Amino acid sequence: MKPFLEGIYLAPLEEQSSRMFHFVFKMFSEGAACLPEGGMGRVTKQLENKLKQLGRKVDVRLNQPVAGIATSVDGASFVVTTTTNQKYRAKCVVLATDGKVAHSLLSSFNPNQFSSLPEQPQRSVGCLYYSFKGDPPISDPILILNGICSDDDDHYYSHPINNVCFPSAVSKGYAPDGYGLCSVTILGKACEYYLTRNKGDELDSVVRKQLADWFGTDTTKWELKKMYFIKNAQPSQFNGPWAANVNGGRDCTVYQGKSLPKGFLICGDHMATATLNGALEGGIAAGEVAATFCN
Repeated sequence: MKPFLEGIYLAPLEEQSSRMFHFVFKMFSEGAACLPEGGMGRVTKQLENKLKQLGRKVDVRLNQPVAGIATSVDGASFVVTTTTNQKYRAKCVVLATDGKVAHSLLSSFNPNQFSSLPEQPQRSVGCLYYSFKGDPPISDPILILNGICSDDDDHYYSHPINNVCFPSAVSKGYAPDGYGLCSVTILGKACEYYLTRNKGDELDSVVRKQLADWFGTDTTKWELKKMYFIKNAQPSQFNGPWAANVNGGRDCTVYQGKSLPKGFLICGDHMATATLNGALEGGIAAGEVAATFCN
């Protein structure tokens, strides 16, 4: 269970929340993990299409990072400014970001109220994706775990994989016909050792060797499609004011005990549980409040 749980929480067992353990155990007991057909982007696309079907005006603008949020001069609305100095005015703003970005934007919005609040620790993860010709070495839609646990650093660095899966074995749309897709996850010290030191080529080499040992296949011809190091992959919800809230998430009008101005709402997994469930749950709660400003 150790590599499985650490792969979920992106942290050692001793840094995991018992509250989150009970929540995740309950979720896996009640349902199955799955992948959306066509990729994760299809989830938001489905929401957008549903709104359009309902006759709602929807304007989705991508790749416009927000630089700051301010109250308008007349105090009746908010002004959102992007990094390209594009400005948007709205009666209601929903801050739906990771915890680190939310803390930064709130601190610039009202330094006196929010800048002194503690910043939530973040957990990182490394992901490598390989494309290859033919069928995957494992045809079942399962997660393959590294069952050899060692405290020896040399062994850890030479065998960095936490888990492997083949998304193309779950849904054919994750790879072109005649090809497969392999997803590799690495955690903790391996991320620090390889990815924060720009040792991506070394990581690729040891991962290929470990995969070849596991599956008895030649991985030298596999194509590395992408390597990611996600610093803010998941908020830490172990102790402190950031403990997981498994009962619908925290109030979207309050951040760390500080009330937000009317019309300023916040949501995200850091406000509920560090899961997709928590992100959606918080989004629904904030959306219901935001809808009251549309009347």
